[in-house]
Amino acid sequence: MALENKIEKAVKILKEGGTLIYPTETCYGIGCDATHIKAVENIYKLKKRDTNKKLTCIVDSIETAEKYCVLTELERYICERFMPGPLTIVAEKKETIPDVVNQEFAFRVSSDKICRKLSKGLGKPLIATSANISGNESSYSVENISEELVKKADFVIDTGTLERNSPSTITSFKDGKLEVFREGPISKKDIAMEVKRFKNG
Repeated sequence: MALENKIEKAVKILKEGGTLIYPTETCYGIGCDATHIKAVENIYKLKKRDTNKKLTCIVDSIETAEKYCVLTELERYICERFMPGPLTIVAEKKETIPDVVNQEFAFRVSSDKICRKLSKGLGKPLIATSANISGNESSYSVENISEELVKKADFVIDTGTLERNSPSTITSFKDGKLEVFREGPISKKDIAMEVKRFKNG
C-alpha cells in the first residue's frame, strides 16, 4: 500500500476512535484522537502507563493548537520561531482537550511530514507518546516494538528504521517565565535568547 493510502486509512481509523503506531521525527509513536476520551484511555492501557504520567500532542499548525489552548503573545512568538521542530510547549488548555490527556495542553508542530498530515487529516491534535510498554526503551523500527503492542494497535504505518534523534525540548512560559522540563535538540540558551529578544521588542 502506498504511503498516502496508508495515511488516508490511518486518518479514518483515528476518526473512528482507533489507535495508531506511526513514525515521528524521533522514534515510533503510538497515538489516537486526543479529544476521544476512550481512545486516550486505551493508549494508557496498551502502554501500561500510569495515568498520572500525562500525554503530549502533535498538531499540524500553530492555528490548530490555538483551538485547544490559550497562547500568550510570548508563547506564540516562541512557536513561530521554533515550529515546526522539536519543541513542545505546555500551555493553558481549553475545554476542547479532556483532562485525561493533561491538565494543560502540551503540544508541538512536528517537523515530520507524516505526523503533520495525520493531524491535518484528523483535524484535531494527535496523541504523541513513544510506542513502547511504559518504562521500556523507545523503538526506532516496528520490529523492535513490543509484539503485544503491535498486535493490539488498530493500524501501523511502517516506514522502516528511523534516525535516532533526541526527544523534543519541553518548556512552559507560565507568567512569562521560561521553564525547561526536558532539554532536547533546542537548547534552553537558544530559547532564553528568543524570550529576551521578545521582551526587548
